[in-house]
Amino acid sequence: MNSSGMLNDPDFNNLLLTLEAYRHRQLIWITGDADWCSKQVLTLLAKQQQLLAQPLGGVWIQAVAASSSQVELPKGINFLSASKSRGLLGSEQQVLVIDAFSGFNPDALGALAGTLKAGGVLYLLTPEAWSASVDPDYKRLAAWPLEAKDLTHYFVQRCERLLIENQVPHFSQQQGKLGNWVVPNILTAVTIQPENQPFLKILPWGAVSEEQALLVTQLVDWFASKPVVPLVITANRGRGKSGALGLLLRELIQQPTSKKLLVTAPSSQAATAIFARIEDLPPEEQAQVSFIAPDALLEEKPKADLLLVDEAAALPVPVLQGLLAAYPCSVFATTQQGYEGNGRGFALRFTQHLNQHTPNWLALSINQPLRWAEGDPLEALVHRLLLLDAEVTDPDLTRGALTKMPLSFTWLKQVDLAANEALLQQVFGLLVLAHYRTTPDDFRQLLDAPAIHLACAWQNNLPVALALVQEEGGFDAELAQAIFMGKRRPQGHLLAQSLAFHGGLAQAAEVNWWRIQRILVHPALQRQGVGKQLLDFVLEEAKQQPKLDLIGSSFGATTELLPFWFKGGYQPVRLGITKDQASGEHTLQVAQGISIKGKALQQQLVERFSLTLPDALTLWLKALPADLLIIVLQALTLKKVALSKQDQLELNAFAEGHRPLAVSRTALKAWLWQVLAEKVKATQLAPWVQLLLQEVPELKLQQQLALKGKKELDRWLRRSLNQLLE
Repeated sequence: MNSSGMLNDPDFNNLLLTLEAYRHRQLIWITGDADWCSKQVLTLLAKQQQLLAQPLGGVWIQAVAASSSQVELPKGINFLSASKSRGLLGSEQQVLVIDAFSGFNPDALGALAGTLKAGGVLYLLTPEAWSASVDPDYKRLAAWPLEAKDLTHYFVQRCERLLIENQVPHFSQQQGKLGNWVVPNILTAVTIQPENQPFLKILPWGAVSEEQALLVTQLVDWFASKPVVPLVITANRGRGKSGALGLLLRELIQQPTSKKLLVTAPSSQAATAIFARIEDLPPEEQAQVSFIAPDALLEEKPKADLLLVDEAAALPVPVLQGLLAAYPCSVFATTQQGYEGNGRGFALRFTQHLNQHTPNWLALSINQPLRWAEGDPLEALVHRLLLLDAEVTDPDLTRGALTKMPLSFTWLKQVDLAANEALLQQVFGLLVLAHYRTTPDDFRQLLDAPAIHLACAWQNNLPVALALVQEEGGFDAELAQAIFMGKRRPQGHLLAQSLAFHGGLAQAAEVNWWRIQRILVHPALQRQGVGKQLLDFVLEEAKQQPKLDLIGSSFGATTELLPFWFKGGYQPVRLGITKDQASGEHTLQVAQGISIKGKALQQQLVERFSLTLPDALTLWLKALPADLLIIVLQALTLKKVALSKQDQLELNAFAEGHRPLAVSRTALKAWLWQVLAEKVKATQLAPWVQLLLQEVPELKLQQQLALKGKKELDRWLRRSLNQLLE
């Protein structure tokens, strides 16, 4: 290394050649001011391009707009917003530049590190005193009235410490100011194993490893058996699962019988590795394969002999369920380790769905890295930086363990998590394991997001359940009115602002809230009352806060979740009219008053929701599952209104006579609201809710009930009403 902190040409060339020879990848850390770091990385990219004698392929990632966006990049390198990084899942890159001067986005690192192929370099550009600098991307965490400068820097401090401990190659503008770090000798730092050498044996199907060849063989045999159950492939990133899907397509295309083959993924770019395996085939053969975006696929439902779903973990679970229902002959490929997208949601929720609906589904896996070799230093480093490898110690599962060792409850502070790596790994590992959607960004929020409280349930000194609580609200009357009018939307305060704007009550932004952002229990202890105990602990603590008015939550509504909240004393106060992109469910917001003012507001919110819901049901919520809707309606504690004598006469005429449905709807609707207030079972009322409240067409109801024609539906409705009236 020379006096400027840059590598001499022989050092850098040696590093690149060594990475290429042993199929490894490396992070290079460049620190200084923004202009200096940009110049150095451009110089290194030029040298890298010169050494390879071909244009590089890669991206320069920025979290927010920065002056470096004016940098003229080498051919083949393009700027990419960090928010669009997941669109590259499944692709292969030779170079990644993460520009932390524009903001360090953990999600982008987690998603893109796996796209870097063997011999590739990830350049990380940061200020010299990184952990002492204000990260521009922290603007996303700074809820009003805070700014990025007001947040703690525990996440970046930990990253900085791990980069030093792992002795990553480091180029410093002020060499020696932060310590005399030098580039380690890559030849001694990397463990060289014979299996790191490129595989040269000619294998079936055009595979690049024996394991990939076996996987393709299994896929071909599965399809030849004319399957009626899906197949799931799990693997860590870079193991060649997408390539195996492409080789399967190649084989099926070249068979004598023409087939219709569909591919879907979070984006067309994410399916690049699949289509790369068939790009040399004649156009008429390639025409058998089509890429269709998941939403279009569910809407149009074109016929197909086979559907391949790549990067399945990055799609909402309800979307996966819809694809499975429409295409029983499907292959779902997903990442096994890590938590990009909603990876654990795939394991927690989709495999449970498979067990219930297609219990004979098949599971295959592939373990050997193909995009890089075993012992890759970048993979190990990224796993540590983002806790992708966090392991959770399982609780005591012996019979009666919870009785013998009752749970204890405490509050954990962010400073304590930052100072205790073992506790941090256990807590965050539990968050990853037990919650359906956890991202690298959540890790940073856990350490640095302001106004967060973390409640923990312990079994014998082991964390087994967590509740993340966020402070919200407290706006002055003028700003609350501006939020209600839709003229202002300050950063953060999701529940308080949503109920002020969408819920229609400006005072919802003025009062002080605790929003339960997440509550989760170790999967082995779920459905044993642990979550209810933790929810009660948080509620009791909330009641001790002198300035707190309400406690609430906002989550994707499912029939499994709703009873948990409603039994805890929470009431529904808003139902989203569109599905949430992350959960794939309609968002339900619930609230429970703490103070006198809060209880009064809770009642107002419930009453307003009850008044506005009927219109929403006929306009935007026609497709909302009726059993879920009934649970929500019955939680509103509807006021029971006596039927008029005329209503009773018309109901009897419909049930026992031949009075038409068209002129009976008013009486039937009055009756339905009455029985909903009486908490009649949802299964008995679901068709009536669809018909009368959601105004689902009669033809669709006939199809759902497997009835042939309008007369048969008419007879079914009269019998059902007779039974319910009795």
